Amino acid sequence: MSRKILGIDIRKESISAVLLKTSLRESRVEAHAYVPISDPEEGPGNIRTALENLCNEIDPVGCDCVVSISADHFSYRNLQIPFKDSKKIRMVLPFELEPTIPFSVEDLVVDFIDLEIAHQGDHTDIMALAVPKSELTPYIQDLAAVKIDPEMLTISGLPAALCLGNQADLDENQLLLVIDQTQSTLFIIESGRIKLIRSFPTPVIDGSRARPLVGFVQRTLSAFEEFSQSDFQPLDMVVSGTGLNGTDLADDIASALDLSVKQSNFADHLNIPVDSKDIKPWDPALMDSALSLVMAESEGIPGPNFHKSQFAAKKFLIKHKNILRKTGILAAAVMILLVINAITSSYTLNRRIIRFDQQLTSIFQSTFPDVKRIEDPLRQMQIKVQEARKTAVIQNTTTPHIRSIDILNKISINIPASIVVDVTRMVISPDSVIISGNTDTYDSVDDIKSKLEQIDFFKKVKIDSSKADRSGKEIRFQLKVEL
Repeated sequence: MSRKILGIDIRKESISAVLLKTSLRESRVEAHAYVPISDPEEGPGNIRTALENLCNEIDPVGCDCVVSISADHFSYRNLQIPFKDSKKIRMVLPFELEPTIPFSVEDLVVDFIDLEIAHQGDHTDIMALAVPKSELTPYIQDLAAVKIDPEMLTISGLPAALCLGNQADLDENQLLLVIDQTQSTLFIIESGRIKLIRSFPTPVIDGSRARPLVGFVQRTLSAFEEFSQSDFQPLDMVVSGTGLNGTDLADDIASALDLSVKQSNFADHLNIPVDSKDIKPWDPALMDSALSLVMAESEGIPGPNFHKSQFAAKKFLIKHKNILRKTGILAAAVMILLVINAITSSYTLNRRIIRFDQQLTSIFQSTFPDVKRIEDPLRQMQIKVQEARKTAVIQNTTTPHIRSIDILNKISINIPASIVVDVTRMVISPDSVIISGNTDTYDSVDDIKSKLEQIDFFKKVKIDSSKADRSGKEIRFQLKVEL
């Protein structure tokens, strides 16, 4: 079953959007768009206008929408909570944040990121994320105006950091620097986990923009090493954002920071094709934030969500009404077929039971014709067999029991090797033994008879027959022994 996910990344100066179509076979970018925002500070309705222009390029109907907004709206605090259970953490998080944030916790929307790979001890290290409702509500209203109710609303650039961390090895440390025209955000990723997020204004001086960016990165790394008491050594830095578009900023940062710096390109790195019908050029600097947003949703990578609908169940039912109706009809048809199959199987099984009962009665009548009244043939047959066994035991107690192996052993011992004999048949019954075979002469037959008569539990040995075969070279004989 295919699914369409629309990722909308709303920054200060522009909106990027990527429509991803996912199926069991592949994920493909079906459409993408980049819409500048004109003077968002002066005109509060400009974001809504940009969203309307975006919807004219990409129709959001039938899509699962995920949205990210600029990181500078949020506050970030690294905390240690004396719980491991996420539900308990969410309950106490507002109280833990209250002394550290200059806002009333009632006016905040709060979520967190788990900083630990494996929980040890009785506490959890988390990064608490908070945004004032007054800053979040206008975005939700503008989205509602274009009939978009997002499944998730998160921080711009954070899904890209989560995707990088999800692909990193456990001993791999990285930096992600998202540089937009007016705002930049640094993500510190240690062992695949985001450990620190810091947002700051992007320097506006084009000629020397790299130096203040590098200075902020170095100061942030020093502060992180100090409070984490670790020697953080990043493997490389990944840079992204609209501020890179058409500049050599990545090379300048690499030279100043003395660290390998590469520009993100999730479409190439994750082998995600861009639909050829979309003729607009694909620019990773503009599109990677929106692409990582839909990839995190598609891959189920957990992240903070600041728009958890109070009526999520109702929303789900309305959205998937047709699918649920079809599924219900199919389930009802399957249940009817199961009931019909159960009735048919029960009828067939009863027929087989009746047929087997008739066969059992027929066998009992043929085996015990003297029994006239048959009520339970199986039970009656078991009783008859037990009676027959008791009778056999009583009869055998009067005669000694001689094992067949003992008879064979005595015959082998008493017939000397000098007598040429080939035993072809031997029948052992409770009271007799019949031995048939070939030997060289009639005298040998007499010798065999006399040797067998020496066996203590052989009462009598008699030669039933002895005659030469057609060749005249051997004598065929048969002896009968009474036990």
